Amino acid sequence: MYVTDQNSFLNAVVKIDTTLKPHDLLSSLKDIEKNVGRTPSIRNGPRQLDLDILLYLSGSSSLKLNETNPDPSSPLPLEIPHPRIEEREFVLRPLADLFPSYALPLLKELNSDEAVRVIPLGGNRTLKMDRTRVMGILNVTPDSFSDGGEYDDVELAVEQAKKMVDLGADIIDVGGESTRPGAPSVPLSTEINRIESVIKSVRLALPTTPISIDTRNSETAKIAVNAGADIVNDVSGGSYDPKMMSVVGSMKVPYCIMHSRGTPETMQSLTTYDNLIEDVVEELKVKGEEAKRNGIYRWSLIYDVGIGFAKGFEQNLEVIKEGKRIGEKLGNPTLLWGASRKGFLRTILGDDVPPKDRDYGTVAAHQYAIQNAEVGQILRVHNVEGTKHASMVMDAIKRVKSSSPPPSTPPKESRGTDPSAKKPTEICDPYGQNGLPLSPQTVSPLLNTLHPSWSLSTCGLKLTRIFECEDWNAAVELSKTMGNVAFNNNHFPKITIKRVLGRSKWKDVVEVEMFTEVLGGLSYRDFEIATYIDVEVERK
Repeated sequence: MYVTDQNSFLNAVVKIDTTLKPHDLLSSLKDIEKNVGRTPSIRNGPRQLDLDILLYLSGSSSLKLNETNPDPSSPLPLEIPHPRIEEREFVLRPLADLFPSYALPLLKELNSDEAVRVIPLGGNRTLKMDRTRVMGILNVTPDSFSDGGEYDDVELAVEQAKKMVDLGADIIDVGGESTRPGAPSVPLSTEINRIESVIKSVRLALPTTPISIDTRNSETAKIAVNAGADIVNDVSGGSYDPKMMSVVGSMKVPYCIMHSRGTPETMQSLTTYDNLIEDVVEELKVKGEEAKRNGIYRWSLIYDVGIGFAKGFEQNLEVIKEGKRIGEKLGNPTLLWGASRKGFLRTILGDDVPPKDRDYGTVAAHQYAIQNAEVGQILRVHNVEGTKHASMVMDAIKRVKSSSPPPSTPPKESRGTDPSAKKPTEICDPYGQNGLPLSPQTVSPLLNTLHPSWSLSTCGLKLTRIFECEDWNAAVELSKTMGNVAFNNNHFPKITIKRVLGRSKWKDVVEVEMFTEVLGGLSYRDFEIATYIDVEVERK
């Protein structure tokens, strides 16, 4: 069906607002193809440009067009959603960035990893995120905590960059200002003098190797990019220099946003969080939205959780431990991890272990952080070789398709009955008999979990019953005896408790399975929703 003997190609999904009707939009897309020089080619084979409509959302509902619902005024055939969307990983992966609740279950079923994220670098170059990428640290400072003063000569810096690339570095990260805890700021002119000639010389020596500039200053970033840098790596996430994001946006280069608070001199006094993971994610999301408003493309954003920045010892360990969850909450972007030789490792390994002897600890921290994440993270390190070898092994393990089924739900006897737990309690009564009527607002959190455009009114739903279970065994028995525990009507989502999955902090949760024609006729599918739904609805 598809032409497989062809070069790799770039694919992107773009969300737009338009007043055009679907067939008029399709006609405009075909005009664009013609104007950029697309010529006739074999079906499903290589072409200069191919523009399609994948989904068309009108208000809060999804439009479906097919052969039985054509536009008689248009000669162009059109089917929405795109009829082969479910089999095309190269479409689903970028679509998942915009509509994860729709695309992620399809990707899970497709079970393929041939399509990979790419980060455009300019000059028709891209950084292909098909494996863990190693970023080698090149500090041209006199006072960095691990290698200060070792590479502040241009020739020495170039030789170190070449050595790191030979050992497996994919990116060279040049820094001209130490940002270790307590480090004072240096004059802008000093930072620029340190990095400009080094970047020019590294670019001449390594013409295709991506170079990043580690700076908080927009003027330094601009001069570095003009000298040959490809990526701006900002430890302040745009907080230090208010011009940084607009400057990066104007240069159209990738931008790494690191989570931090304050400055290197003050950040370790700013380690109070209501909820560490939620707060870090939310603060990064805010910075990401600000970056996009300043013209930095979504696909050019890299996020760094900021190990060692405005975090105490156990907080550093927690963000490493929760790497997968952080990535998922951010929408699975490219993450950069920078634990190399940092102070939290000294606390574990002992004060007598100097920074250069913390490389084994660095490898352990980084590999734990990325072990459950998608292939395609960035590790910023001093010791390139050890990290490269460990990452190659980790990537190989992650790519193996398991031939064994996942473990089944633990038998109920493995979970003791809580004698103090209440029996299943009906907590919502749509008929008002117990004084607990529902409103669209109370139903919306559940519906949004299934699809971002669903609401009580658009789905035309009525609620039957929802129960709250505090006890594992009681919930298991409930799942056996109750067929319709949530929404149900003749045509739209029938959601049944499939099995009790496990105990959360507050209550038991259940995994649900949906058997339905998805809203607007997206497809007939039986699939498991990626997230869990609590069997609880807020009372009015």
